[in-house]
Order: sequence, then structure tokens, then C-alpha cells
Amino acid sequence: MPPDEGPIFSREGVLAGLPARRASTLLFAIENRTALISARARRAMARFETERTIADREQAFLAALAGGRTALAGLTVQNLDRHAGEWADLVPTDPELRAAVLGRVVAKYGLPARARNLRAALGTADPAVAAAYERQSGRPLSAAGDGQMPMRERLRWWRTAASRRLEGLPPFWLAYALTLTETVGGGVLALPIAFARFGPVGATVVLGIFGVINALTVAALVESITRNGNMRYGPAFFGRLVGDYLGRPGNLVAMPALFLLDAVGFLVALVGFGTTIGSVTGLPAVIWAGLLFGVVVIVLWRDSLDATVAVAVAVGIADLVLIGAITILAAGYPNTAAESAPGSTGLALDVSLLEVVFGVALVAFFGHTSAGHAAKVVLARDPGGRQLMAGNVAAILSAMVIYIAFVLAVTAAVGPEALSGYQGTALTLLAERVGPVVDALGTAFVVLGLGLSALYVGLGLFNQMAEAIAALPGAAWRRRRRLTRFAVQALPLGVMFLVVEGLLNADAISFTAPLSIVGTITLPLLGGVLPMLLVVAARRRGERLPSRVIGPLGMPLTALVIGTLYLLAVVAFGVWIWREPLGRLAAIGVAIATVALALVSWRRGAFAPRTVVEYRVESGPPTYGIVSVMSAGRPLSAEIALHETTDVRIVMAPEAMVGAPSRLRSVIVALPEHAARELELWIHSISNDGASVSMASDVDIITGADSRRLTISGGSGPLATPIGRDAIVVKIVLPTGSTNQ
Repeated sequence: MPPDEGPIFSREGVLAGLPARRASTLLFAIENRTALISARARRAMARFETERTIADREQAFLAALAGGRTALAGLTVQNLDRHAGEWADLVPTDPELRAAVLGRVVAKYGLPARARNLRAALGTADPAVAAAYERQSGRPLSAAGDGQMPMRERLRWWRTAASRRLEGLPPFWLAYALTLTETVGGGVLALPIAFARFGPVGATVVLGIFGVINALTVAALVESITRNGNMRYGPAFFGRLVGDYLGRPGNLVAMPALFLLDAVGFLVALVGFGTTIGSVTGLPAVIWAGLLFGVVVIVLWRDSLDATVAVAVAVGIADLVLIGAITILAAGYPNTAAESAPGSTGLALDVSLLEVVFGVALVAFFGHTSAGHAAKVVLARDPGGRQLMAGNVAAILSAMVIYIAFVLAVTAAVGPEALSGYQGTALTLLAERVGPVVDALGTAFVVLGLGLSALYVGLGLFNQMAEAIAALPGAAWRRRRRLTRFAVQALPLGVMFLVVEGLLNADAISFTAPLSIVGTITLPLLGGVLPMLLVVAARRRGERLPSRVIGPLGMPLTALVIGTLYLLAVVAFGVWIWREPLGRLAAIGVAIATVALALVSWRRGAFAPRTVVEYRVESGPPTYGIVSVMSAGRPLSAEIALHETTDVRIVMAPEAMVGAPSRLRSVIVALPEHAARELELWIHSISNDGASVSMASDVDIITGADSRRLTISGGSGPLATPIGRDAIVVKIVLPTGSTNQ
């Protein structure tokens, strides 16, 4: 469901049918809502999911539902149990009707004792429901869970329980796990090659510097996310955050950079997968690269990628265990000849080394997008973002420790001379030194790390192409056959595959070089400058107040210093380090675009303070409302008058609670003169699944004797409007009889 639309089923709508059909209709509604929520959960960690791609997918779901073509074949009792809290509001209070729905659930899915949430939602503990079920079915409710469970069902329940435990981690550990597992990916295999000539001291110092700086920029990004209401309640993706704070200019710069990063990331995944598995099996690398490409295309065509939070955490933990085991093995095989070689100890600095090190290190530490992926899940349990901030920073610092240990161990085992300039991954050389056990562990890591990386970045490119071609005439494009649309969206993947196959056949490509180039061009912007611009804007225009901030981080001077460091690094590559004209031109172009973005954002008011007046209804239980006022990123005390059907309450505070939203008729907020001169109005309710649904209302903005009326429709989001310098009054009029839900 797109965030601005209401629920596809309501209990009142379902119960409006004939009594004989109500139970079947209720089960149909429960099944379809569960199917939709399950589909969303499968995409929780999908890369570059946008409002358009989400809306298109869910419109297709609703169209299939309207045509009676809803695919419920894959729906299981585990799905119903896991998402019982999201559909429980559909279940009526009448025991007879509950029992009838229960009977249909038992007949279709069974009711095992492990389905505790499903049982609770249907009221099996209620004696009246149990008695009604026995009258209707002729058997006691206690017999519904009898019988031996097949092994396949036991495995499903085991997987469901494991997924629930992983997704039920405390907010800190969930944020930590998601960020660490996304950060420590295939890029770690390039680090020993990139740092081969630095020596242990140099590698440790440089990786430590990169780790600390990236921890700061991740903290800035997390604060920006926490202050943004759309990231909390809507589709959480990087482009949405950039657009909210920096507007269209921000996306015009950031999205091409992200596209290039994903494209080269896909290329590198194919190269790393092909060369590593090829060295183990003895088969040509082009075959394995082609196999991985084929798997990605099939998964995208079938739309079967399981990108749940639990899968991301589980695979990431497995990757960390594997890379830890490989590090320990490497540490046990020090190469004394390599240790005594020139440049293998001490701090060996050479400007030419930056050509490889800078970009690879940036890629290795780029876990910034995972903060957006984790935000919606973590902020639902940690609204202030304290644990989200701590978990992300701790993850980057942990990645730094892992990288240092891996680089030192592998370099000591293999030797800098063998690693320097090597075209494959470091695992191939390490296996020659340590033995077949590294082949086994490395193959598992490459399949999980680079294989899943190819799937995720492939999906990112696929979704970005869908966003790009949306500019074409809508009707003409949508009439195209699915195969044609798929071929166009998958075109970048095909191009990257052909490039990889050609270069592998010519033995003219390395695993490290593309990472170095794309990291140098894109990540100073995506992982350095943008987070600092975003946090400066968020502290002046955000809708939420974080529980934890790093005070100096959002100061313009701090942002200027960190942004300038990244900018100067890119300029250095464009002017002094790189010699190829194309590379120099790209670096200088990125530097110019970065400066232009900062200037244009400033000229367009991206850093001007904003006042936010919000009325939000939380679904509960119990249902309650909140009126809040923020100005320049801080709570603003204002006179808030709540006009209810039975009373009028006046509160002088930044926030006021509404105990019974159904009785609220209007809200009047008197803003002081020192409030920021741009006003954002956000009037919405939060559905059971955590999505924001705009509420229709009329808003009068009163300045002295002048009054201006704005109409907020049910399909709109937050509304921004300039206000004068005088004190103003904002009057929000809600529809008569509205339940605000």
C-alpha cells in the first residue's frame, strides 16, 4: 500500500456483506492483507526501493485482487501467525463470527499449537468462541491442533522462529547487525591488494582514519534520518531522504552517482565471483560470471528475491564468521620471507599508492545506505533514534577493526609483493599459501558475499531504471509487454555482463581497479559531502527530535571541514594523481557538481529553518493523537487549543496529547513571532503496519485580519507554505464525524 492511501480492507467494509458470506469474506480479507504485508517484508532490505516501484508493485497486487487473480498459493499458516498483529483489527468481536472464521482457518491451514499469535488474534482463549466453534464444527477446539506435524512444517516453523528472533533483536543490536553485515561485504577482499605496499603500520593508520571519518558521516546521516518523518513512516530509501532535504538538485547529483556505484558494484561482483570460484574449480572465470548473471536475471524476472531483515542479518553473520575464520587461518601462516621484504614493515607512504587505496577504502566502509534500510524497522521500536545512532557508529568502528586484522593477517601470510597489483581476490593467493581449507571457506564467503551483493545491486539498478523510464509517456510505456519492460530495466545489467565477459576473456580486468575508480568518483559525494549537507539541513527543517546527537557534527563549520576534505581529495585525483584524461575529467566534474550542489541547495533555501505543525493519530491500541510544533529542528512552545465535541482544552507547550481522536473537531495553534518563516503542515494517521496515511482537512492560516485557507486531501503528504513575519494562527479543521483513521 502506498503510504498516502488507506488500508485495502476495513472490518466495517467486510462486515457489510450478507451474514452467510461474512466468514469467507473475512478470511479472504485476512489472507490478502497478510499476502501484501508479507510481500513488503520480503523487500525490507531491497536496494533502491522507491515510492514509484513500491506503488507499481502494490497496484499490480490490487489489480490482481480486483480481478480475482490474487496469488495466495504461497501463503502459509506461518505468514498468518507472524503478521497477526497487522490483520487483527479485521476480526469482529462477535463470538459466532469469530468461530466461523476460525473454522475456515482450521480447514485451510490448520491451527498448530505454535501459532500463538494466530490463536490470540482469533480469540481461541475466549470460552464463547470455543463453544461456538464446537457447535459449528462438531468437534472441540482443542482437537484443532492435534496430529503429527510433517517435517516440512517443522522446518517452516523453525525458520519462522529463527526469523522472529533475529528481527526481534534489541534496536541497538539490530541496527549494529544490519549495518555491519552490509558494510563488511565483498570489498574486504580487495583491501589486502590495495594496502599491500603500505606496510602494517601504514595500513593500520590509514584504515583507522577512514574508519573514524566514516563513523562520523554515518552518524550525521543517521541523525538526518531520525529527524525525517517520511523515513520513519514512509518508504525508507536514500533518494527520498536527499529529496526531502535538498530537493531536486540533490537527487540530480546523488542518483547518477548511486547508479554508477551500483553498476560498477555489479561488474565487480561478477569479476570477483568468476575469478575466485574459477580458481577453485579450474573452470574459466567467464563461465562462473555468466552463471551468476543468469541467476540474477532469473530472480529479477520471477520477483523472488527474499530480502527480509532476518535473511540480511543471517547471511551477514555467516559472512562475518567466514571472514573471521579466514583471518585466523591466515594469522597462523606468517610468511617470514615476506616480513623481511622491503616495505613490509613500517610506514611506507607513496603518493601513487593513493590511486588504489582511497577508492577501495571508501567502498569498504560505505555502509551508509544500510542506515536507511534499517531505519523503518529500528525507529518503530526506538523513535528517538538513540540506539539506531549507537548501533550504526559501533558497526563502522567494528568494521574498521575487522579490516585491519584481515589486511595484516593476509599480507603477512602472502606477502606484499605477491598481492600488489594482483587481478583476482586475495583469497586465491591465500589458498595457495594456507591450503584447501581457505578454498572451502572462501568459496562459501564469495557465494554469500559477492553472490548476494550481485543480487542486491542488480535489483538496485533494475529499480533505478524503472524510476528513470517512468518519465516516458505513462500509458504508452505501461502497454508494453512485460518482457519488453523487463528487458529495458535489465539493460544495464546486460551491458555490465558483456563488459565483464569481454575483459575476462582478454585477461584485462582486475577485482580491485574498478572499485578504486568508482569509489574515488562517487563515494566522496555519497558517503562524505551528502551526509554533512543533510545533517545541516535536518537540524533546521526536520520533523522529529532525536534522543541522541553529536553536537558539533551538525554545525556548518564541521560540515564545511569534512566536506572540504573529501572535495580536496577528489580534486587531487583530478589534477595530480590520475593521468588518464577521462579519469581526470570525471574527478573534476564530480568536484564541480559537489560545489554546485551545495551552492544551489543554499540558494533554494535547503538550509533555511522551518516550522512544522503536525497532528498525528497513532493506531494503538489505544488510539491516541499528538499535536506537536517544531521550529528550526527544536521543540517550539506554542498555544495549542484542542476543540473537542465535549470540551475545549488549551495547552501552552510544544506538544499536546489527544486521548480520543474521534471527538476532536479542530486544532488551533498560535505560533509566536520568533517561529521560522516557512511552515510545514503534516496531518496524518499511522496505520497498523506503520505507514503514514494523510487525513483530509481544511487549514486556515490567520495573520492579523488576513486569512488563507489550504485544503489537504487524503492523498497528499506534508504541505509546505511560506508565512509572514507576524505572529500567525494555524487552525486545522477536521471533517465532522471523522474517526481520523
